[in-house]
Amino acid sequence: MKSGLLKSKIVKTLFVSFIISLIVISLFAFGFFGTWENKISDAFYSPGIPSDEIVIVEIDDTSLQALDAEWPLPRNYYAKVIENVNRSKVIGIDIEFFTNKSYEDDIILADSIKKSGKVILAMKYENFSIRNNQLYGIGLLKPISLLGSPDKDFQIGFVNIYEESDGIVRYFIPHLTGVEEHDHFSVVVVEKYLGFSRILNETKMLIKFYEKPGGYTRLKFSDVYMNNTDFDFTNKIVLIGVTTHDAHDYHSVPISSEAMPGVEIHANLIQSLILQDYLHLQNDYTVIGVIFLFAFLAGFFIYRFKIHIATVILLLIAVAYIVSTIYIFNLFKTIMNILYPMISLVSVYVSLVVVYYRTEEKSRKWITSVFGKYVSPIVIDHLLQNPEKIKLGGEKRNLTIFFSDIRGFTPISEKLNPENLVHLLNEYLTEMTSIIIENEGLVDKYMGDAIMAFWGAPLDISNHAEIACSSSLEMIVRLQKLQKKWKQQGIPFFDVGIGLNSGDAIVGNMGSSTRFDYTAIGDNVNLASRMEGLNKIYGTNIILTEKTFSLVEDKFETRKLDAVKVKGKEESIFIYELICRKNELSKKQRDFLDFYEQGIELYFQRKWQESIVSFQNALKLKDDKATNVLITRCQEFLQNPPSAEWDGIWTMESK
Repeated sequence: MKSGLLKSKIVKTLFVSFIISLIVISLFAFGFFGTWENKISDAFYSPGIPSDEIVIVEIDDTSLQALDAEWPLPRNYYAKVIENVNRSKVIGIDIEFFTNKSYEDDIILADSIKKSGKVILAMKYENFSIRNNQLYGIGLLKPISLLGSPDKDFQIGFVNIYEESDGIVRYFIPHLTGVEEHDHFSVVVVEKYLGFSRILNETKMLIKFYEKPGGYTRLKFSDVYMNNTDFDFTNKIVLIGVTTHDAHDYHSVPISSEAMPGVEIHANLIQSLILQDYLHLQNDYTVIGVIFLFAFLAGFFIYRFKIHIATVILLLIAVAYIVSTIYIFNLFKTIMNILYPMISLVSVYVSLVVVYYRTEEKSRKWITSVFGKYVSPIVIDHLLQNPEKIKLGGEKRNLTIFFSDIRGFTPISEKLNPENLVHLLNEYLTEMTSIIIENEGLVDKYMGDAIMAFWGAPLDISNHAEIACSSSLEMIVRLQKLQKKWKQQGIPFFDVGIGLNSGDAIVGNMGSSTRFDYTAIGDNVNLASRMEGLNKIYGTNIILTEKTFSLVEDKFETRKLDAVKVKGKEESIFIYELICRKNELSKKQRDFLDFYEQGIELYFQRKWQESIVSFQNALKLKDDKATNVLITRCQEFLQNPPSAEWDGIWTMESK
């Protein structure tokens, strides 16, 4: 029997390792995690030394002001600059001259280009297509014929910059075939500079970036135009390009969070091509080999050793592999694939742990050990009773979703040292969390000083909206007590904003195969978050959507704040401030609300002046930001009445 069990364990190990290898290889082949793979590859980029043989003459905002001109510049300006930099070896102009402008200016520029004999102009393909695994250019845009003939008076190269799906520039395309075959602008510049052609067989090549934006020598176009620089252009590569943001020629690059102008991307390319300093990606076949290797290594060590020992060994293997990728990059300029081998190793590890525990341990013990560190005790109990819930995905449930965030926390964080700041935040979060848990809520996550929670899952709660509102009011009272204590400790006052929304959402265990949480997602979750943010606009503490309001209006005192269309949503909603439970209003509060409610009814009836009077009567009883917001709108509408179709909806432009 023992032999049979052992054989079964070996078969399971080999089967899981092999199947996961095939799955991971398929993911790799289809680029399923391409974005993450790119982000990891980006970490290999490190600054180099920009060549002082390349100089950028930039058309920036300062140049436009100095020349008292607007973008695009008149073309006679370029003629003067070409003359002033003509001691250079190559002049690459990364500017589009695709349409006729001033005839006189075009003739002046054409004459300057012909006299120079060293100018490369930009052309562009409007789009790309793939045929038989070959990239083709579609829709050719060339410099106007007035400027002369390509290859006779000047040379041309396409300036298209290839952005990947995540919007980051990592590759360039050396050649394109279409109606006509052309080389990339940077390739043409290099060939002109060297006097011979580089043989580039790749369809696309990784760009070696030498420095963050601003690393290459930059001269103001206006200074060069007016000859206000003593820079020696002799035998330099001069690139004339635009860096003003009005031209929209900025691109995200892996070496920096700051966008880089297109002309500077060409500068990096040109240096890389001249030095033959190319980056390479690991060969696909070796990636597949490493995926297989890691899968079977994970299977072997988990089969051979106890879990904690196998975990340590596999961690060491993972670390050793990552270190080796850095060494290989530094030695061979090759970017090794880290993501998919790690997915292979981790997936086999996790899968076999699950298989072994399911086979050898009771389901209850397995659930507790695997999920205990990730979710709350409430969820654990629910999963123990419903083990079929353990899956990536979930179910639709009717919830009330809660978001809270601290107002005015930045000044406090600047005044307190890190230890006291963390202590304060922990105390606040502990108090607020205890209220949520005591009232059958589930804390979904913390986001800095913000809290996301919900009522209605995993436990069914029919009155989840009422409990959420009651808990929110209790938090405000608890915070006020804490404020008194903190005031004695010299901690400045801060407030809190809470947003509540009720409706259907997807809840369940969501995440990756190695880390997941019981959470809620969906439009109603996003809307609750938007409600929290609106507190800043209206000076309130708790804002409800009309869905939540409809469930609790007979149990709580509220007031209608506005009719809004939040950013990212097409439908408008009424929003309400949660004030207190029914019959807890003071006389002054009741009087204030009477005037306010008169005012807002008149506001929606377009009776601006009468509305202002009611709102001002309310303000005599209490200073109120929401009331002031509506008064300001009424005054604006008196000056500039809205159209007859105005329906009272106010569109929020920010989150």
